[in-house]
Amino acid sequence: MSIQNVNNKQHVSMNDGENKESITLIWFDPNTRSRKETEQTVRQLRLINDYVIFSSDLEECIRRIQLINKEIIFLITSGAKASQIVPRISSFDQINSIFIFNKEKTSYEDLLTKYSNIIGIYINLDDLCKSIKEEINFINKPIQTFSFIDQHQISIKDISKQSAKFLWYQLFYQTLSCLSRNPQAKQQMIQECTEYYDGNTKEMKFIHNFEKNYRSEDAIVWYSKRSFLYKLINKALRTQDIDLLYMFRFFIDDLSENFQCQHEKILSSQEKILNVYRGLKLHKQQLDRLKENKGKFISTNGYFSTSRSKEFALNFALRTTNKTDIVSILFHIQCDIEQTDKNILFADINQLSEYQDEQEVLFNLNACFQIESIEENTSLYIIKMNLSNQGQQITKNFIELIEKATEEMSISIILGRLLCDSGKYDKSLKYFQQLLNDSNDKDRAWIEFSIGRVHHIKDELNEAREYYDRAYDCMMKNKPARVKDSAHVLQQIGSILFHEEKYDEALNYYQRALKISEIFQPSGDIDTAQVLNEIGSIFSKQKKYDEAINCYQLQGVKKPLRPPFQT
Repeated sequence: MSIQNVNNKQHVSMNDGENKESITLIWFDPNTRSRKETEQTVRQLRLINDYVIFSSDLEECIRRIQLINKEIIFLITSGAKASQIVPRISSFDQINSIFIFNKEKTSYEDLLTKYSNIIGIYINLDDLCKSIKEEINFINKPIQTFSFIDQHQISIKDISKQSAKFLWYQLFYQTLSCLSRNPQAKQQMIQECTEYYDGNTKEMKFIHNFEKNYRSEDAIVWYSKRSFLYKLINKALRTQDIDLLYMFRFFIDDLSENFQCQHEKILSSQEKILNVYRGLKLHKQQLDRLKENKGKFISTNGYFSTSRSKEFALNFALRTTNKTDIVSILFHIQCDIEQTDKNILFADINQLSEYQDEQEVLFNLNACFQIESIEENTSLYIIKMNLSNQGQQITKNFIELIEKATEEMSISIILGRLLCDSGKYDKSLKYFQQLLNDSNDKDRAWIEFSIGRVHHIKDELNEAREYYDRAYDCMMKNKPARVKDSAHVLQQIGSILFHEEKYDEALNYYQRALKISEIFQPSGDIDTAQVLNEIGSIFSKQKKYDEAINCYQLQGVKKPLRPPFQT
């Protein structure tokens, strides 16, 4: 626990680092409390949700809320100060639920009708904690986000952030087996979790129990307990936290093996068609995105929990809420068991779970669905989806495109490239640095090139050039030299030199890249077209317009060659 003074106001956080779970609980109360009373209250709340912040300064509290964008927030405020903070933060996307804690319940009931995300007013701590726990249990299924893809719009040169995200989750599953797994992996994970949950008696009990009793064949059992493993892994998957996922690599790999065993039980049964359901609340904007992507393919950014029981799913979907921007959704998913690719795994975990009333069927990380229809009833949207093999095919085609354009690039490197393409530049850099530490000589050149590429995108040109030079040297020292791959490096160095207005040097690198590209790539390949375009741009800058026209004609692109009004 840390206690800080902000503008002579007390600010308490149970964790000095970032929140690795999905919910942040903030208590705002300017009334002065003793340190002992504050710590006792926060510890009680931490048994419900680990990450707790206690703030007594209005502006500092709002600032903290604005900085949180990866988690949802539960806010507790005193009744006396509710009118100050609630109007300013109630519309924030990250604010999920607001709880008013006050001695007099009737004094602030008008706020309940004015602000739809206020859950209730509570006059004692036990009732408040009970209500918070109920809300957390309701949303404690993995907070679902989706990735969409149009299979006809996949290009290794111009991949959208959404497509990159979809492919990342597909490839992460394949990469698990490539990540190094050593006997210390479990102990490293336990040590990290012990440090993170220090002071949380509930989670520490789970961690010690896990350390003593865990067996690989029980991974699904441990996941279904919804303790620290469940919360940390699902947050890490949703946010593509590569460091945390790397830390849990041994457990996620065990989960996959458990999926395989349980999936085989479904295959050996007499069941032909599996119908499962998932009920949840979604923002209207999320529903609109689903409507826009009708007919396309969708993946969930993590494990996807469903139920054989339609009634159970409906209870979640139709749960009462005051929120006006939330709609009730029932996913109806149909799986043709015999036609499903053997690598797409789903498991009936009812007998392994502590929550057997849920009749849970869990889909593994690489599950892909096609949205068939979206029907609106009076108070419910029913979204029908089919489990699809297309996620596997799209990923296979993408890898083949990569292999066609390069000599040697492993799936683990493609995974980091997709992180970059989805806009996660810093995470991509950290991932590649980790790969560089663990890499073999075969992967080193592409890792260094990929690090340079991230720096290049971030406009950190000196760092980018340093890594490009390393990658080129590594490729040339390879036996045999990786000449085909070196064209990518030469082109990027040319791009940096062009940006620095060193046109003669840039032209030299581009022409070297073009020569290699023409030898190894078929006529009209996009690499050749790009290099020709960039050479044409240099000639335009140098006012060598005939040469520029020749380059543009070769690649079939017409561009304005002279600045406006210049003759």
